[in-house]
Amino acid sequence: MSFFKINNLTYKDYFKDFNLEIEKGKFISIIGSNHSGKTMLTKIISAIIPTIDVCTLEDISLNKNTVLNYISKLGVVTNDFNQDFLFKKVKDELAYPLLNLGYTEHKINQKINIVSKFFKIENILNKNINDLNISTQKKLLIITSLIHEPELLVLDDAFLEMDKKDLEFMLKRIKNLTKKGLTVLNITSSLETIIESDKVYVLNNFQIEKEYDEEIDYDYLSEIGIDLPFMIELSRKLEYLKVIDKIYFNLEELVGELWK
Repeated sequence: MSFFKINNLTYKDYFKDFNLEIEKGKFISIIGSNHSGKTMLTKIISAIIPTIDVCTLEDISLNKNTVLNYISKLGVVTNDFNQDFLFKKVKDELAYPLLNLGYTEHKINQKINIVSKFFKIENILNKNINDLNISTQKKLLIITSLIHEPELLVLDDAFLEMDKKDLEFMLKRIKNLTKKGLTVLNITSSLETIIESDKVYVLNNFQIEKEYDEEIDYDYLSEIGIDLPFMIELSRKLEYLKVIDKIYFNLEELVGELWK
């Protein structure tokens, strides 16, 4: 049974009879090039662009009467830095979503303590956000979107400008949360962000054209304008030469395989 569903979405001259179903506790990626419809899809899912009974989250069909209940179950992070930070201090930024939900000061501190340990950011809680590098700021945006324990996390190119170490760490931590029931929809233009995905959909011209559970057709992705990272290109060449038997996203893992 689907946890999140888009049913027969038609929007202006863009989406036509668009459908998508996601199971609870899955990490799903939708990858597409620029102008494929990624950001518009994010805005529809996030209720920024109004629709009537097109999106269903668990038992909530999104419309003007249910929108507040619907968005309370969402965590949303986009690559638009205009949405960024409301406060100077990291701790105050983390506290804000919980204050809006009526949490007590004790409960807020408790939640911040748990989340900061899980994501290993205890050392920056009292720092000014402007003093953090871009990669850490990106991490903070995602962590802030998760602190109220949403049921669906929607990420629209949220990992861009994050360094490789932070990216791998965050993907693994978010994947770990899916084991506790979080559902993740990673809408992205970067193949490096899909490594923890249970399923990958390809969005092109405002339609899902392909879906992959395991083997991905990288030639097709390149044809529709998605850049192939160096590690994937290198892995594909080594795979063709029968040096390795799968694609590697991580250089250390590839080196480890070559030196077995």
